[in-house]
Amino acid sequence: MSEISFSSIYDGVSLALHAAFPAVQVHGGNVKQGLNPGDLNVVMPSAGQSKQVGERFLRTPTLDVIYYPKVGVAECCEVADQLTMLLRDITTPEGDLIHCTNCEWTIEEGVLHVLVSYDHHAYIPQEPVLMETLDIEMEG
Repeated sequence: MSEISFSSIYDGVSLALHAAFPAVQVHGGNVKQGLNPGDLNVVMPSAGQSKQVGERFLRTPTLDVIYYPKVGVAECCEVADQLTMLLRDITTPEGDLIHCTNCEWTIEEGVLHVLVSYDHHAYIPQEPVLMETLDIEMEG
């Protein structure tokens, strides 16, 4: 198992979308223009890291897979079903299998948002902090 980074999870989600929807344009990030009905966009609105014990950290990346429907709300519901099943397990480009820890979706202003979280633990070695040597002069 390699070190799992936030970008490897992002890439794993993008690769899963490309494989499952080869005819669909998958964008990444803040796209100002060029989005068409039927397109997907992947953004990472939040990610965190908190120390657990020693050199073990809990990493909490959440991705928003956005779908721009061609027809309307019914299509969003159908695509939401497909995406929740597709994104429950992803494989990173390095070959690591990551399981979704939370998935929820909403439709805002006619656009589908599927929020998926891939919480996982990471071992991050820290450089030891060594104390300086104290010179003690003995009197007497």
